[in-house]
Amino acid sequence: MNATNSSPSVTDSPESQPWGYTHADCRGATAFLFFTSDLARVVNQALSGQSLDAAALARAQEAVDALMQKYVDIQAAPAAFNGQRIILKLDTASPDGTPQVALEMSPELEDQIIEAQRLAHQQAALRQ
Repeated sequence: MNATNSSPSVTDSPESQPWGYTHADCRGATAFLFFTSDLARVVNQALSGQSLDAAALARAQEAVDALMQKYVDIQAAPAAFNGQRIILKLDTASPDGTPQVALEMSPELEDQIIEAQRLAHQQAALRQ
């Protein structure tokens, strides 16, 4: 796989919306907003149509790791994505017993995503 045209394998499927990392303005704080959307999309695609078990979670984790690497490769926000990690965990402690996927982010990445979302909401409120 080479860096010029490689992408997470899950992202190779055709979709009507382009992936966030393909946008020209996927840099800095804006990259976090694209990343959160891409993250939800990659997890949903990796887990759709199958039972939540260890094998499915492992495949989804590989897709998340590939997505994270994509954001590192394009240098969307180098100081923010380099060395960061998202770990998927299977949570079976829900009240109805239905397994759910929990995301555990490195604290630095989580803080930066929250701040980017806060700024985006603030800017949207000012435009109204």
